Parts: sequence; C-alpha cells; structure tokens
Amino acid sequence: MNCNDVEQLAPAFLSGELPADRTSEFQSHLDSCFECQRLMTGQAELDARLRHQILADVPDTAALDLRVRQAIAIVNPARRRFISPRLAIAALAAILILALAVALRSRLRAQPVELCSDAARDHLREIVHQEPRRWTAGRAGVETLGQRVGLAPEAVSAFSVSGYRLERGRLCRLDGRVFLHLVYSNGARQFSLFLTSAGAFTDSGLFATEVSGEHVATIQSSHARAVVVTEESGDAARALARIAMSAL
Repeated sequence: MNCNDVEQLAPAFLSGELPADRTSEFQSHLDSCFECQRLMTGQAELDARLRHQILADVPDTAALDLRVRQAIAIVNPARRRFISPRLAIAALAAILILALAVALRSRLRAQPVELCSDAARDHLREIVHQEPRRWTAGRAGVETLGQRVGLAPEAVSAFSVSGYRLERGRLCRLDGRVFLHLVYSNGARQFSLFLTSAGAFTDSGLFATEVSGEHVATIQSSHARAVVVTEESGDAARALARIAMSAL
C-alpha cells in the first residue's frame, strides 16, 4: 500500500468500514510513513470538528411540526373533509424521518467522540511524534498535578499495569476540560492515560473507538473519567480503561 492508497482509503478507515486485510496493510503503512500519519491526524481532527458543529446546531423543527400536524388532521370539523391516502403517507414518512433524526442526534450526543479525538491527537503529537512539552517526572509531582483536576493522590498511585511503569505526567485540555495526562512505558511500548474528575460529563459507561490508528477507550464513574490511548488492540484499550476505573 502506498501514500495514494492511504489518501483514497482514509474515510473508510476512520469510519471502521475498511476490510480487515486492508486495515492491516493501511496500519502498516501508517507505522512507517510520517506524512500519512499527519494526513490521518488532520482528517481525524476535521471529522471531530464537523461532528462537534453538527451536534452544536439545534434544529428548528417548528415549521416541520406545523406541516405534520396539518397533514394528520384527519377530519375538518367544519367541512368534514378527509385527508387523502397520499397525503397521509407523506405525513407518516415525515414523522418517521423526524423521529430518526432526533434519535440519531441523541445517540451522537451521548458518545464522547470529541473527547476521544482530542486524546488521540495529544498522544500522537506528544508520545508518537515526541513534540516538545514540559513534563513532570516522579510520582509525588504527578500526584500534585492530579489534585488540580480533582483527583486524590492515592487515586493516581493506585493505577498499575504489570510490566509498565509511570514515566511522566502533565496537564492538558481535552474537549474543553483539563485532564492529567500520564505516560506509562514498558521500555518498548507506551500508552497514555488521561484522568479527571467526572465534572459536567453526562455520558457514562465504556466507549471505544479508533482514531488515526490509535485505539481509544473512555469510561466514567460517578466521580472520575479515564481515557486510554494505545497502539495495542481495541480490547487492550478497553481493558486498560476498566483497570483505571477500578483503581479510581
């Protein structure tokens, strides 16, 4: 697979519609091509901004609601005229379309897509591409940072994964909220763990996705939010998110 193939297949890759064999080829090329990594990061950010804009616009359904109500007025009390079958079908179709749009909108709002996109972007820039940042090393310093996002010191220290050690941490902003970004390493691989208090987040449970070849999983309890970004599988990302939440 070459750079032209990646550019053509990027939309299918981001939406999860690329076949498994092509996904493997796509990911192998990304791992060895910095330019294509930049392309995918840009496309993922554009997709996140587009979703954010769509979800931010509140649809004005007043006109459609009025037309539907007029169409389903089966009987005119004054003139006793009945609605035609064709108009009744059109009215029913309009109602179904409106209901589907509302349901889809509600589902998108319930999924922390923007949060996951921001976390994947930070991981790619700061860990994969090693862009310069000011980090805090040492558990005591990291615990102090955690207190600034509403986390108890013991909560930060409680998280551990066999073979990995806490390397460094810093504060960052994801989807408008301040998170503690922790980096764990086993000498060969690294993964990012982002933590903050639950705050104003309204969704709950576990949500996982893939952004620019990175697997992202986020989970929330009543008091904390955790986001994991890793090069490992989606199952590994979900497992790490569950471990983080049990520690918190």
